[in-house]
Amino acid sequence: MKIFVTGATGFIGKLLVEYLVARGDDVIALIRKETDKQLFPDHVTFALGDICDEDSLGNAGAGCDYLFHLAGMITFDPSQRNDLIRVNGRGTETILTFAEKWGVKRSVVVSSACTSGLSFSCTELMTEDSEPDKDTVKRNPYMESKVMQEKAAFSASKNQDVVVVNPTTVYGPGDSSLNSGSLIKKLYTSSLVPVPPGGSNVIDVADVVRGILAAADHGMSGKKYILGNENLQFASIFSAIENVTGCHPIKVPLPHWMKQPMGWAAWCVGKLTDSRFMTPQIIEDLFAYKYYSNLRAVQELSWTPEFSFVESVSRAWGFYQSHHLI
Repeated sequence: MKIFVTGATGFIGKLLVEYLVARGDDVIALIRKETDKQLFPDHVTFALGDICDEDSLGNAGAGCDYLFHLAGMITFDPSQRNDLIRVNGRGTETILTFAEKWGVKRSVVVSSACTSGLSFSCTELMTEDSEPDKDTVKRNPYMESKVMQEKAAFSASKNQDVVVVNPTTVYGPGDSSLNSGSLIKKLYTSSLVPVPPGGSNVIDVADVVRGILAAADHGMSGKKYILGNENLQFASIFSAIENVTGCHPIKVPLPHWMKQPMGWAAWCVGKLTDSRFMTPQIIEDLFAYKYYSNLRAVQELSWTPEFSFVESVSRAWGFYQSHHLI
């Protein structure tokens, strides 16, 4: 197969490229700078360009069998809303327009499970048919941009073959930017940590990559598939990380009434530190249950996750240690 990959330098994208090369596919990786070439294995072809710059794309993906679209921007800072919409929303519309022009047989768009919304009950699992609360979308520019991304994908599916996948919170080796790894680092370096009452669905990066490939093979155009594994309360997530890393901070359970004052504090800290992760929306998420069902993906994609959360954290921890990231 001849395959075009955007977002190839990212956490999931790099591993996807490795899988594709290993099985003998001809891979074209879209990169934004020449120095990105050193991140990839041999036998990868490069296209220098940007999904937000139509002139840079040209005929880079002409004749490809598949497009895997993973390029995107991750931040929860409301001041970055315009850039999020430009990259995640309009950038997806642009690359799919080019996919149709290039004659790509199938595109797989990697979105996020957050587009199915959040639950505030540990007994409620969100599915592909769930919709996010409109007020939450307004407060969360990242979620808003991902909702726009999916609208672009489903609109494009009227004229071409497009499948959407929705990973939950991804752990595992290769997380060089410490996305999910920021929690592992926080626990390892802190003597005292607050434990929020909510929870999250977690999955290993290798299982996500296998799910993306399964969607390319078995997914139905115009549909989306949640790629998730275990639904765990934050107390359980923290305990698993502690057991793997050997850290033992004092844990203080947070009562629900702390959500609003912590949100204000996060806003202040985020402004002072320019942190893309310290926002009121992140705090709200900690008091919610990001619990999702993977039943559709399991039934329709012939896919099941292989790694437990403990195994995923262990794999991630080995990577962070070997690369001196934590």
